[in-house]
Amino acid sequence: MTLSILLVDPDADRRTRITRSLGGMDCRIAGLAAGPDDAVRIAADTAPDVALVAATLGNGSGQRLTDRISGKHGVPVVLVAAGGLEPVPLGLAAQAGVMGVLVEPIGATTLRSTLEVAVCRFRELRALRQELDVLRQSVEARKVIERAKGLLMEGGRLSEREAYARIRRKSMDTQRPMTEIARAIILSAEVSMAPH
Repeated sequence: MTLSILLVDPDADRRTRITRSLGGMDCRIAGLAAGPDDAVRIAADTAPDVALVAATLGNGSGQRLTDRISGKHGVPVVLVAAGGLEPVPLGLAAQAGVMGVLVEPIGATTLRSTLEVAVCRFRELRALRQELDVLRQSVEARKVIERAKGLLMEGGRLSEREAYARIRRKSMDTQRPMTEIARAIILSAEVSMAPH
């Protein structure tokens, strides 16, 4: 898999070293940035597969950058730290979009495998979040339909099956989702029960 990489580091020497390490691999540099503003602009313009970000950008900007790149632009982040001299801030490493941490010196094989794993894990995580959203919506829809059924059963002296059939039939007749019909039933009941 060819990876496009955004490299964010104020240290020009380290940017050069990492760029050289990436040279023999099946990847391309989407952009080089010395600071957060350039990084966000490049991420928006190029939609890289992964971002390599210096662990210490100063003034908490690394954490904000990680949030923006991973959250807003959907780009996984791998932190890069200088070995022994630059401790990785745990708060930053634990951010939702951080998919890995590399400590220099970084070998080409380690760099490549970490980037590939980061991209794969981030995609899996995003798919799980989307699945969770669908499940939440489904649960909410069921709750609304159940409430509407209950109101129909209570007000119209219908069985559960008859109440469900009535909602379903109205949904099909109007070509609107059952949840929309159920919400209308609930709203109508609330309005009729409101004190005048």
